[in-house]
Parts: sequence; C-alpha cells; structure tokens
Amino acid sequence: MAEPVPPPARRPSRQLQVKLFVTCWAIFVLHFATDIVREHYLAFSLAEDFSFRVDKYVGLNVDIFDVPGYGAHIGNNPGASMLGAIPYALARPIVDPLVRAVNARQAASGQPVTAVYNDPRWRRVEFYRQVRERGLDLQFGLAAVLMQALLMAPVSAFAAVVMLRLLMALGLAARQALLYAFLYALGTPIFFRTAFLNQNVLIAHALLFGFVILWAPSGMRRPSWRGACAVAGTLGGFSLLADYSGGLVLAWLMVYAAWCGFERDRWTGARRAAIWYAAGAALPIALLLFYQWKSFGSPWYPGQQYMPHKQWEDVGYKGVGGPRAELLWLLLFDPRFGLAVTTPILVLSLVEVVRASRDRSWIPRREAMFLVGFSAAFVLFFSAVQYTRLQWVTGIRYVVPVIPALFLLTVPVLLRLPAKLRYALLVLAFAESWCLSMVRATSVVDCVAQVFLGGFQLPWMTVLAKMAPQYFSFMATRSSPLPVFILTAVLLYGLWRYPRHAPVA
Repeated sequence: MAEPVPPPARRPSRQLQVKLFVTCWAIFVLHFATDIVREHYLAFSLAEDFSFRVDKYVGLNVDIFDVPGYGAHIGNNPGASMLGAIPYALARPIVDPLVRAVNARQAASGQPVTAVYNDPRWRRVEFYRQVRERGLDLQFGLAAVLMQALLMAPVSAFAAVVMLRLLMALGLAARQALLYAFLYALGTPIFFRTAFLNQNVLIAHALLFGFVILWAPSGMRRPSWRGACAVAGTLGGFSLLADYSGGLVLAWLMVYAAWCGFERDRWTGARRAAIWYAAGAALPIALLLFYQWKSFGSPWYPGQQYMPHKQWEDVGYKGVGGPRAELLWLLLFDPRFGLAVTTPILVLSLVEVVRASRDRSWIPRREAMFLVGFSAAFVLFFSAVQYTRLQWVTGIRYVVPVIPALFLLTVPVLLRLPAKLRYALLVLAFAESWCLSMVRATSVVDCVAQVFLGGFQLPWMTVLAKMAPQYFSFMATRSSPLPVFILTAVLLYGLWRYPRHAPVA
C-alpha cells in the first residue's frame, strides 16, 4: 500500500462549507425519528413552565420519578434538554395556538378519541394511547421536530463542516476531504443518533469541537490560545452537564490543553492552560450543580442517586462497578448495537493505533495518543456500566462519543488502501448507516434486510402509517417515501449544480 503524501494545508471555500452544511442538515431532517425520550420531557417543562419539574408527564416514561418534596424529575443530566428547550420555546407562539385549535376541534366534534397504533411493542402502543388521550400528540410531534431540525440536525451538520476543515488542514484535497466529511456525518452512527434529541451525539460533537480548537493544525483559524482553552473548557463542562460520562471528555480535554500548554511554555504554559480551561468549564458545571440542588435538594449527587431501584443497581454504585469482559464484548460486538457491527469501518483505526505507537502515523504523535487514550478510556468506562445491557432499546448509544476519535484514526488507513477496496468499503459504510437510519430496528441485520427486501423507508413516515386512522387514513395501505427522496435529491442537485463555481479540487 502506497503511503499517502498529503499536499500543503488548505482551506475550504465558504461556498463549499455552506453546501456541505445544507446537504447534511437536509438529510438529517429527512430522517427525523419520532422517538420521545426522557430528555424531551425536561425540555418541554423548561420551554413551557421554566421549571425543572416534569410532574405533568408522570407515567409517560419509566425514567420519570418523584422525589419527595421536590416533584417529578428525569434520571439524567439536563444539558441536552436545556439546549432542546430553546427552539421549542422560540416556536411556542406558533405551536401553542395550533395545538389548542386542533384539540378544541376534536372536543367539539363529539367523536370518541381513538388511539390506534399498529405496532407489536406494547409499551409504544400504551404510550401513544396515553399521549393521545391527554391531547399531547400534536404538541409532542411538533416540539420533537423543532428540536431535531433546529438543534440536532444543524449541530451535526456543523460537525461535518468542522471535519472538512480539519481534513483539509491536514493536507487532503477538497474533493477527498469532502468525501470523508460526508462519510463522518452519514456513514457512521452520527447519522443514526442525530434523528432525535440525544445527549450522546452532542457529547461527541463537544469532544470534536474542543479537540480541534485546541489542536488547530496548520491552516485552521482559532481564537487566542487563552480563548481556545476557555472554549474547550466550556465544551468539556457542557459534556458533563449533558451526561455523567461527559466527565471523561471534560478530563481528557483538560489533559490535552495542559499538554499543549506544556509544550508551549513548560509548566507555566500547562498551568495557564489549565486555569483558562477551568474558567471555561466553570459555568456549565455550576449550572449542573444548581440543577441538582433545585431538583433533588443537594448539588453533589446526580439524578441516578434518587431513581427508584432498577435491575443491576446492586452492582457497584447504581450499576457502575468494575470493568467486565462481558460488557466490553457487548459494546463492541453485540449484533444489535456493537460498535464494530454498526460501524465496521472504524475497526481500521486499530491499524493506525499500531502506527502511532511507532511514531509513523499521519496524525501527529501527541494527537494520536490523545485519540487512542480517550477512545480506550471511554469504552473501558462503559464496560463497567450495567446499563450497557439495555442499549438494544434504542441502538448504539453509549460509545457514540468515541466516533470522532476513531474516525480520525481511520481516515489515514483508508487513504493507504487500494482505490477499488477503499471505495467498496465506503459504499458499504454509507449503505449500512442509511439502512440503520431508515429502519431503526433493534438488529443491524433486520435493518439491512428490511430495506433490501421491503424497500426504502423513512422513520417518521413509518410511524405515521402505524397511527394512520387518526391522521391520514390512506397511509395505512399505501405510503411510499420515494417522492420525498426524489424531491430532496432534486433540491440537493440544484444546490450543488447552481450557481456555477470552480470545480472541487
């Protein structure tokens, strides 16, 4: 295999970045999933009542529980919900009157409220029945769309732009960098997890953004070194605000900032970097402590401390004990959510790990060691978390934050492969990721089989067909996503075809 010799660093044009962003955003929104998860309920309460309490949603989710004297709350950190509440709150002047009008028309009709949901999973059937009877179905649907289209999709699309700029700064030509930026966004579980409000993919983005702004390889702009450390600290702090596992992102980015500072000005540089990083992390960490104090009465314990007893909680602290080989195997190879099963192409990163250990990596040794160390620490941490066993419910989730790190280690390996093999692997990666994002079944094999044997799907359209008697009765017998795919393809073709510009090099 020939060793790639990247050309000098370059920057993508503004037009290319905009087109990449819009394309990824449109594809993400097209594959919106209707899943309402625990983070949604806190976002609803924040936008509607400016409250951390979710009392009015008790009974709709098993992770909503009552704390004596403090009301009902969710069992997770609030960062994703806080961000999700912003677009919903801004749109409420439009959403609320529409929901009231529809519910009033239903009440005036005198017709009984039906709640037909054609699905074998009884929990989903029961959830829809309760939501429909409470008149929350339209509200939940519109709010979830807003959070996905105005938060999740644009943040993930921006991550693709950051990846494009990083790869070009490392020396890839624009055409190559664009292909791998699309691969990162649409050929990995970033695509799958962007479909609805999800803290794991937001933590992945925080890691990527913080790492890039601290590294800033040749050709990439960034604020002053102090500003870079403060911004990275804010991103690390947000990771913890979003999920307790984000503490690893917080810690590793701080180590990396201090490491860079040490190479700039020995111990003085390391100390200053750590101080500025801590200053940036202070606000989101303080916000987390405030949330825990207001919600549970103490700033020092996470929401899991107050949750009702669940299976496996007797292991360690609330299900978090020592690493277990069984859980490690599930994280990597379970056919429903294993990292190596949902994204086989990332296994190639192991080759670059070996090269990095010999100081022969295309990525500088310091950065390669950071990426390898973070990935290993994160996977090892979740091999000690018993809730890994429940990951099949929503697919790959916990280890999503390692995808940016492993992807950056995978790209140089792909570049060294023969062209025919390389492009074959890319096609397979895109195809698998698309099947997962269309079907969202609990098995990777099921997702692929349903697409190849049953045709294309869109998750939101599939759900509408299951509840068609209440909304669009014709969808129960005939619905196809092909017109939507064709229209989107035509619009994206126009985006890339016009206005004319210099070809991508």
